[in-house]
Amino acid sequence: MNITHFSTLLAKASTTQQAESILSAYLAPFGFRAFAFTYYAGHVKSGRKLRYHMVSDTLRPWHVYYLEQNYADADRTLEESHLMTLPLWWDVNEQLAQAKNKREQRIRRESIEFGINKGLSIPVHGPQHDFVSLTLHQFRGETCLEKFSSQQFEWLAATHIYYHCIRKILNLDSQKSSPYRLTNREEQCLLLTAQSWRVETIAKELKISARTVNFHIQNANRKLGTRNKYQASHRYFIDF
Repeated sequence: MNITHFSTLLAKASTTQQAESILSAYLAPFGFRAFAFTYYAGHVKSGRKLRYHMVSDTLRPWHVYYLEQNYADADRTLEESHLMTLPLWWDVNEQLAQAKNKREQRIRRESIEFGINKGLSIPVHGPQHDFVSLTLHQFRGETCLEKFSSQQFEWLAATHIYYHCIRKILNLDSQKSSPYRLTNREEQCLLLTAQSWRVETIAKELKISARTVNFHIQNANRKLGTRNKYQASHRYFIDF
């Protein structure tokens, strides 16, 4: 499943169960068996509220335990990810060596015992200080993150798309209008632009005319307050 198909399917999802199934199907060809999507209202520590989370079956025992132990309060990787706009790669053994206190050491030792050795945390910041993270885990003996540097920006875009889908399903957009509310077509055109696709290629992929592609990009520029499609794709998928 390419990311354009992923975006199209999510636009039609009406329940979180449907969205979760689509996300799982998208990540499966990359070899990911263990991943979690967490959606916090506000800062992950101060007054945080977990609005929504989903986790793959393979990771569920660890994820449930992590939440029960309130490990988010002591997880420096989560804190660092919250301060970033780009994916954060981590190695559990390095995290253990750099742990600042006993509780953080405990988190790392227990995650190693569970079999996790590396991961990639993909952050997205939304309106009203919302924060979401798609965390991709690699177990010992796996290689799904070996080529993360060449795939991470596609996964970042996928995280944005999934986040907006979940907001729509949970009816959160009706609570406060976002200045960056794009249509599905506008989002698709920006997404493919971010992957360096030419207008003609985007038109062929989406089965629309090049003029229509430019129309959607111009609308996105107007909504985002940008001057060209490159600024628009950066603001929507990186800055937002």
